Amino acid sequence: MTKVKSSLARSNMASYLLLGPEVGEKNDFIQGIKDSLAKSFGGEVESYSFYPYDSDVLEIISIMKNISLFAAAKLVLIKNCHDLKKKDAALIAEYIKNPSKDCVLILTSDNTKADPVIEKAVSEDCKKIFWEMFENKKKGWVVNFFHKEKISIENNAVGFLVDILEGDTESLKKECSNLVLFFGKDEVITEEKIADFFYNRKEENIFSLFDYIAQGDLERSITAAKNIILSGESTFVQMLGGLLWQIRNVYEIEKIIARKKSFSEACAELNIRTKKMQGVYSSAIQNYSIKDIEKIITLTAHYELLFRSIRTEMQHIMLPVFLYSIIVSKGENLLANPNDASHYP
Repeated sequence: MTKVKSSLARSNMASYLLLGPEVGEKNDFIQGIKDSLAKSFGGEVESYSFYPYDSDVLEIISIMKNISLFAAAKLVLIKNCHDLKKKDAALIAEYIKNPSKDCVLILTSDNTKADPVIEKAVSEDCKKIFWEMFENKKKGWVVNFFHKEKISIENNAVGFLVDILEGDTESLKKECSNLVLFFGKDEVITEEKIADFFYNRKEENIFSLFDYIAQGDLERSITAAKNIILSGESTFVQMLGGLLWQIRNVYEIEKIIARKKSFSEACAELNIRTKKMQGVYSSAIQNYSIKDIEKIITLTAHYELLFRSIRTEMQHIMLPVFLYSIIVSKGENLLANPNDASHYP
């Protein structure tokens, strides 16, 4: 896809198709469109945001076509446009061919493709894919963020943040901002301090979720996972990435213990020093054998790929199945290939 033009003209209001998993840069681009729209029309911009599964497309089109009485222009955002039904995608495509003169339509998706009728309707210079940053670029982003805030952060802590917050810069920005508020400017942020910060937060997160998984508590795990998704704290894929990091830690502990070393020695070797983290991992090794963990690693990696390819409503349905497969079935699941060991550490 070619570079999107950011300028807007009153006589030719564009419709944009913004795809890809990098939400942070995508949101910055959308803000740029909004700012350009306000400048072009010389007034306030009325903004609307919709999801396909909780909105009537005919109502959305009506909003776009109706003249606004209180703003100079409108910006309508349809998120997760890959979830549009065929008939709704066709209606949107028809609108794009003859758009309103005071409204900009933006369709977004974490996927890299949309319905073909929409792809065809949107002008090539108004399409853009926002690819996820490479790991080294993410690390540079984190280092630069804390440098601007005049806060020191150790190299292994940077890697830790990138690992547990797999996904886009929006997640990194949010959590890095929380860390800035929590730590003073004279402190040096370490991996251990970051882990403590996440484990002791009151709201549910991937660390409290893994605590329930470690305890073998299916009901609390399902509730926590749903709350995390509903709160917008994490996407399904990001959640699985954060869980996988912790599951791999359990695997490393179990491998060390298999060499006739104690749990305390394993934690010291892996630099797991906080009592909370040690308690969580201790529960995990009591409830899951090293063979269980191997299967769970493969299963989690399998579901991570699956969640990237299915619709959002299906992700909601499959999430409890995934957790049941881990906690009750100890990694056994028909959706995963038990002979695939390619994701083992």
